[in-house]
Amino acid sequence: MSVEARNIDKAFAGVRVLDDVGLLAADGDVHALLGANGSGKSTLVKILSGVYQPEGGSIQIGRDVRSAILTPFDANELGIAVVHQEAPLIDTMSVAECVALIRGYPSTRAGRVRWRAVEENASALLRKFDIRVSPRTLAGKLAPAHRALVALAIALDRVDAGVQLLILDEVTASLPEDDAQVYLERVREIARSGVAVLMVTHRLAELAGLAKTVTVLRDGKLVYSAPFGEVDDAGLVAHMVGVKPDATAKTSTKATGIVRRLWESSAVPARPRGQGPALEIHNLSGDLLDDVSFTVDGGEIVGIAGLADSGLVELPELLAGVKRPRGGRIRVNGRPFDPATGPSGAIDAGIALLPADRLRNGGVATLTVAENALLPLADRFWGQRRRELAVLDRIVSDFDVRPPRPKTLFGKLSGGNQQKVILAKWLLTRPSVLILDDPTSGVDPGARETIFERLRDVASEGVGIVLFSTEPEQLAAMCGRILVIRRGSIVTELTGTDLNRETISRWCYA
Repeated sequence: MSVEARNIDKAFAGVRVLDDVGLLAADGDVHALLGANGSGKSTLVKILSGVYQPEGGSIQIGRDVRSAILTPFDANELGIAVVHQEAPLIDTMSVAECVALIRGYPSTRAGRVRWRAVEENASALLRKFDIRVSPRTLAGKLAPAHRALVALAIALDRVDAGVQLLILDEVTASLPEDDAQVYLERVREIARSGVAVLMVTHRLAELAGLAKTVTVLRDGKLVYSAPFGEVDDAGLVAHMVGVKPDATAKTSTKATGIVRRLWESSAVPARPRGQGPALEIHNLSGDLLDDVSFTVDGGEIVGIAGLADSGLVELPELLAGVKRPRGGRIRVNGRPFDPATGPSGAIDAGIALLPADRLRNGGVATLTVAENALLPLADRFWGQRRRELAVLDRIVSDFDVRPPRPKTLFGKLSGGNQQKVILAKWLLTRPSVLILDDPTSGVDPGARETIFERLRDVASEGVGIVLFSTEPEQLAAMCGRILVIRRGSIVTELTGTDLNRETISRWCYA
């Protein structure tokens, strides 16, 4: 049964975030919903799923049901299933318990939970979608990719219970390409069974051969809706960001001076440069990694590629002192760094980590933009109000943070704007080495290019950059060389003409 939103209006504190927006998700149709962060996509998804109520318009599922979707439970009753960008799993519960929250807890006649059956049900679901995770694992311990896969499997499992509309809100953002394709094929099967699918994504490449229709929102308004393929990716991006297609061309790699001006406004002293590379790794070993060695020169952007279970996931944490290695040595600007000193020791040594999970590990949702941005250097700005304001002005203007208000709560920002704030926060520390763990996961094209520009600028200032990404195209575009990890070891280094999507993918999945 088709699901249609008509003339939807929504405002927060007098600011209109949706203005006369409509779309039709037809039976058996994968409908792509695109737009820059802050365009209104998430608000529309939350209205369809009962989190928010619109101030005008209607929602049709064979009949007008707008007044019936007052809560997410109402949406579920009407056959609307959603997987949000941030997987809604409960960190303190096991994967089996998270599955049971949806499937139900098997119990005896006396009302006691049959825990073995709970685990068996979860194991069956995980096997169904080929997810290699123990049902006893705490959700809070899952890697981002596995977290997204489990959440996706739970939502897809509910299709068998009569879901009319399946909404996928950036669910593949943290997935390696191979994993994403496996589950996108499952989405095709769901659509072929007659279910309407609404898919929010910033990965335009994954829509080819999947989406039948595309709708683009910008600044809360519908600006484009047509069969998918009538315009190319550049045209879609142009609709999203409101510029002509030729203005979306790759930005120049010349230094902009923005990062240097940020450092000058903060008066944070430069770190002394030692002899040799910015980062040296010798025989580093962890739970999955074994004897990994490589170097990163100052001003170099080195990419790291591999599958989630290759050891790739733990490498950023080992480099930044979040996790202790089993063995090996790390040197920054020629000086030893002891991972046992933890994240604070890494910061002191000149290592900054932009983590994969920006909400749990990158920023504090209940603090303001200003408080998050200045958190690592709060003591430096004590009694320095003028300097503090100058730095914050640089961040919101030069990093294009929207809305440009430092007192805005971090948790209220879109994903792309959160990432800009986190990047600026760590750049303020004037690191020698910047480690980026999938920095544009769930980030719109406009915000991505802002982040890329700042990274090129950082590299031009002599900072060594290590870039982890689930998108081969991103690694090929940004990096001078790429190291591929497989089964815990570096198996090759790609340079020159090998820096392309096909070669990177072939080495990762070989």
